[in-house]
Amino acid sequence: MRTLSPSDHEERKRKLLQAVIHQHIKTGKPVGSAFIASQKHLDLSPATIRNVMGELEKEGFLTHPHTSAGRVPTDKAYRFYVDSLVQLQRLALKEEERIRKSHEERIREVQELMQATSKTLSVLSNYTGFVTAPGIDQSHLQHIELIALDPRRLLAVLVSDTGVVRHRQVLFEAAYPRELLEPLARLLNERLRGQPFARARETLLDHIEAIHQRQMDLLDFARRVTDAAFAWDQGDDLFLEGAGNILSLPDFSGQEELRHLVNLLDEKRALGDMIRQDLDAGKSGDKFPGVRVKIGAENRSPDLKNLSLISSTYTLGDRRVGVLGIIGPKRMEYSKMMSLVQEMSHAVTTAMNRMLGSRHD
Repeated sequence: MRTLSPSDHEERKRKLLQAVIHQHIKTGKPVGSAFIASQKHLDLSPATIRNVMGELEKEGFLTHPHTSAGRVPTDKAYRFYVDSLVQLQRLALKEEERIRKSHEERIREVQELMQATSKTLSVLSNYTGFVTAPGIDQSHLQHIELIALDPRRLLAVLVSDTGVVRHRQVLFEAAYPRELLEPLARLLNERLRGQPFARARETLLDHIEAIHQRQMDLLDFARRVTDAAFAWDQGDDLFLEGAGNILSLPDFSGQEELRHLVNLLDEKRALGDMIRQDLDAGKSGDKFPGVRVKIGAENRSPDLKNLSLISSTYTLGDRRVGVLGIIGPKRMEYSKMMSLVQEMSHAVTTAMNRMLGSRHD
């Protein structure tokens, strides 16, 4: 019997591991020696198959469910698989057309674009699609409008330079001075236009210190309005679509898997915070430019331990302003899903700059 060189032996292990991963992605079931033996291109004896699969298990690439004689890939195996991809699978023409139509020129509002993006990602992947709107805390105030609702309620409408519009109701214990509404709106626009949202309230307070005592009624009113108007929940910026697609998969039929999944979808703010980390992460460390893949335990949240997250950022001008992608099972067609996310990133970037680019020239 011919003795293999170390490099030939490693190549044999690589091919066998890829065969196991491909079959598990396809069926969702543990892969046994009988399937590997049926793969003529591998040309391996039953004894060799057992030995190589045993090695891969010891090295942490395969695991052995106690209810089955077969093996399933681990997070380490999927990471090897993703890192071994030479090129991404191109989307079908009808899929490219769906992306184009969902982001065509009739879309005029950022919220409409976000909804179309998350829905299209979900439909084309059959998983959960997500997108974060341009972070309000990273945007600059373009305009603020105050609208009287009743003697104790007003509506603050905040418009950012990234096209995000936020509506905030401001409640008062007693009737507010309606005659100050117009002067306050004028003051806020004069002092806060062009200011970062994250510093808008502090900027106004700095200005307040220099204003004459006779305007204190207006300034007290301003404090109360800005305290409410510039408070926001980051969960409002995350658009999710297709959660039911994951819930229906056999991978999540167990009680523990379902509990983790429900926790993940319920904690929208925490999920949004985790996804937004890619905005500050610099260039992707993954092989394909702009596409980031996090598999199972690579994700921060324990609720994502049975899931993979594929994401990319989109830009306005030269500034990265949001993150989009899909959440799905670890056994997914990574090449196709990465291509989908990459194409969607390009489409959203184009649409955002078409709608808002003139403000950043």
